[in-house]
Amino acid sequence: MNWKILFRTVSVVMILFFNVSQGQNYKVFYDMVYKTDSSDSETQKKAMVLLIKDNQSKFFSQEQLINDSVIIEKQKTNGKALKKYDYNFMTIKDNQEKKLHKFNAILRDLYKITESMPVFNWIITGETKTINTFTCQKATLNYANRSWEAWFTTDIALHEGPYVFNGLPGLIISLKDSKNNYEFSFSGLKKNEVLNVDYLSTKPFEVTAKQFNKALLDHYNDPYREMKAGNIKVRWQDEDGKEFKPDYKELTKTEQKNIKKHNNPIELTEAIHYPTK
Repeated sequence: MNWKILFRTVSVVMILFFNVSQGQNYKVFYDMVYKTDSSDSETQKKAMVLLIKDNQSKFFSQEQLINDSVIIEKQKTNGKALKKYDYNFMTIKDNQEKKLHKFNAILRDLYKITESMPVFNWIITGETKTINTFTCQKATLNYANRSWEAWFTTDIALHEGPYVFNGLPGLIISLKDSKNNYEFSFSGLKKNEVLNVDYLSTKPFEVTAKQFNKALLDHYNDPYREMKAGNIKVRWQDEDGKEFKPDYKELTKTEQKNIKKHNNPIELTEAIHYPTK
C-alpha cells in the first residue's frame, strides 16, 4: 500500500469536510441551568441557541431569537412588534478578527463590551462517553475563577461551544463548572439555516468593562432613578387595583439586597464588589 498517497487522500477528505462544515450555517441548541445566587440551591433554566455563520457565532436566548425574527418580518411590511430585552449571557465571537463581543442589559439599556478573543488552555483527557448518541471526549479548563468540565464530539466538525467557550477539536456537547453553578447541555442542531448573526433589535451602548461596571454600580445606588424621573412609566397598584405612590426609599433597600444576592456571573472575575452597607 502506498501510504503517502493514502495520507494525502485522507488529508484532502478532511480538508474538504472542514471546508464544507465552515461553509454551512448552523443553529445549535443548548439548555442552560444556572444559579443567580451561589449560596442557594434554587436554579433557573433557559433555552439558548448558538448561531454559526462563516467566521462568526452568536450565543443568546431562544426567546430573543424568536422575537428578533418576528421584528425582522414585521419590518419588511413596515409593521411593528413588541421588543424583548433578553440579552443577558449574549456573546458574538468574531473568529476572523479575534474579537469577542459581550452584551448585558440594565433595564432596557443594552451594553456592548468588545474584548480580544480569550485563549483557552484546555486539557484534553483520554476519557470518553456517549452523550445524545455522540461519542464525546472529556476536557477540563480553569477560566475566570471557575473550573470547567467539557465533553466535546468530533462527530460534529465545529470548534465551537456555548457562551464564550470554543477551541476544542469538535463541538462542545456538555459543559459545567465544578460547583454546579452553570451547566450547558446540547439539545439539538439544524443545518443550512438563514441566519443574521449581527442583528440586534436595539442599538447598544459601546462601553469598556470599567464603564459597564460603573453603570452597574450607578444602577445599584439608585435602581429606580428612571422611574422617578418618568423615563419609564409604571402604574403602582395594590391588590384591589387602587393606584398608590411607592416608597422609593424602601423599594431601593429591597432591590439593593436582591442585586447583591444575585451576583454570580459565569465569569467570577466579573462579579461586582457592591458597597457593604
